[in-house]
Amino acid sequence: MSARTLSTFADDLQTSLPSLSPAASSRTSILAGPMLSNPPSSCSFAPHLPLEVCLQIVVYIVRCHPHPQPSLSALCLVSRTWYDAAIKHLYYEPVLAGRNYQLFVRTVCPSINLHIRRSPVAPLVKVLDLSKLVHEGSKSVTGRLLGRVKETLDIFIAPQTSFSVNALPALSKCVQLRYLDLSLISASLPVLDLLRTLGSLKSLTFLALPRCSPIPSPHALHSESNLPALPLSLRHIQFACNLHPAYMPLFHQLPPQVTSLTITDAPGWYSNPIDTICQKLGPQVTDLTLRFRLPKPGFLLADPRRTFLCLRTLEVSADHLFGGFFSHTHQDPGPPLPLTDLIITAGSGPIPSAPTCDFLFNEIMREDELTTTFVPGILFQLRRVRMSRALGWCATDQGRKDANDLEDLLVTLEREAVEESGRQLTDEVLIEIERKCGVWEFEEKGAVGDLRAGLSGSVVLS
Repeated sequence: MSARTLSTFADDLQTSLPSLSPAASSRTSILAGPMLSNPPSSCSFAPHLPLEVCLQIVVYIVRCHPHPQPSLSALCLVSRTWYDAAIKHLYYEPVLAGRNYQLFVRTVCPSINLHIRRSPVAPLVKVLDLSKLVHEGSKSVTGRLLGRVKETLDIFIAPQTSFSVNALPALSKCVQLRYLDLSLISASLPVLDLLRTLGSLKSLTFLALPRCSPIPSPHALHSESNLPALPLSLRHIQFACNLHPAYMPLFHQLPPQVTSLTITDAPGWYSNPIDTICQKLGPQVTDLTLRFRLPKPGFLLADPRRTFLCLRTLEVSADHLFGGFFSHTHQDPGPPLPLTDLIITAGSGPIPSAPTCDFLFNEIMREDELTTTFVPGILFQLRRVRMSRALGWCATDQGRKDANDLEDLLVTLEREAVEESGRQLTDEVLIEIERKCGVWEFEEKGAVGDLRAGLSGSVVLS
C-alpha cells in the first residue's frame, strides 16, 4: 500500500470515527485503565483489514502526526485488531500531564504490590517523560512507576517535585536505561547514593546532573578508591553552570569514552568547578554545548585551543562568541582547532548587535602582521555553520551576501583539502562537497543539540 493510499485511508478513518477528532479526544480519557483491560472485540462501523495493513496505518499516523496520542487512543477502541496494532505505539512514549497522569498510573500500577497484579502494558513503556508534571503524583508513585517499567525503560526524565532519594533503588534496576535526565529535580540527593545508582546502569549513555545542591557526602567519599565506578557506556554528560562543588567526586570516575559535554544555564555561579571540569574533560571532548549566559563581559571559560584539543562540534550562543571565546588565540596564535561544525544560537540573553556573520572570516583566515599575508585561523577546519534565525544575520541584503561569501570560502577550503589528500575532484566528489559544506539557518526550538531533538532547519543558501 502506497503512502498516499495510507494517508487517504487514515483521513477517511478519522472522519468516520468521532473519537479521533480533537473535541472528542478531549472527552475521551487517554491511557484509561478500562480501555486496556477490556479491549473491544468488534465494532459495526470499523473496516475489516488485516493486521499488517492496520500496522502500516498506525506507523504512518505516528510518523506524520505531530500529536498522535489521541488518535492512537481512539484506535484502541475500534476493534481487537486495531487495539493490537496501536497499543504498542500508544504506550511507547506517553505524553503525561494533568489528569491523564493519574489514569496512566492506575493502568501501569493496578496494585501497590507488584506480585499481586501485574500490568500487561508496563513492558511497552520505553520513554517515561515526567518533566511536564508540577503538582501531580508523589515521590512514592514515581518510584513505583520506575519499578514497573524497569525491564524495558530506555529514556527517563525526572519530574521536578516528585522525585527523591526513595526512587533511586527502583532507578538502579532499570538495566536498559540509556538516557537519564535529573536536571529538573528540586530534592537534594546524596552524592554517594547517586553514584551507586549510576554505577548499576550499565547501558547508560546520557546523564544530566541535578541543579540543586546535594546532601553532603561522608569523608570516605573523597578517596577515589571508595568511589563506585560509572558505566563505561557513558558518552554524554550535562550539568548546570551552578553545579555544586560537592558533585566533583563524580567527575573523578568519568570513563574516557565521555566525549560530549553540555553546560546549561541556571541561577548562581560556581566558577572553580566548571574550570576544573573543563580542564579534566577538555582533552577528550569532541562535542561541546554552552547554553549559559556570560556572568560578565569578556568572561573566558578557558582557552579553547589548549583545553579542547579534539573539539569537532561546538554549539554556543552568539554572546559567547562576542564575549571573547576565541580571544586567547588572538594573543597567542597557534594551530587551528579541529572544529568542523559550529552552531550559533540566540541564547536567553540579549541578542548581539552584529548585523551579519562576517566576524567568522577573521577566525577562519587571519592576516599576519609581519608578512601581511593571510594565514589559517583557529577555525580553519570549519566546514559547516548553522545559525539561529532569531539572530537576524540573514535578514538584510548585506547579511545574505556575507553568508554566501562565507559558504564559498568553506567550500573552497574543502576542495583544497581534498586535492591535498590526493583525491581527484570528480563530479561525485564536488557534489558531496557542496552537500556537506555551507551555511544554514534554523528555527530555534527549545534545546538545540539535545540528543533527543535535532536541528530542524532549512538551508538558506544554495
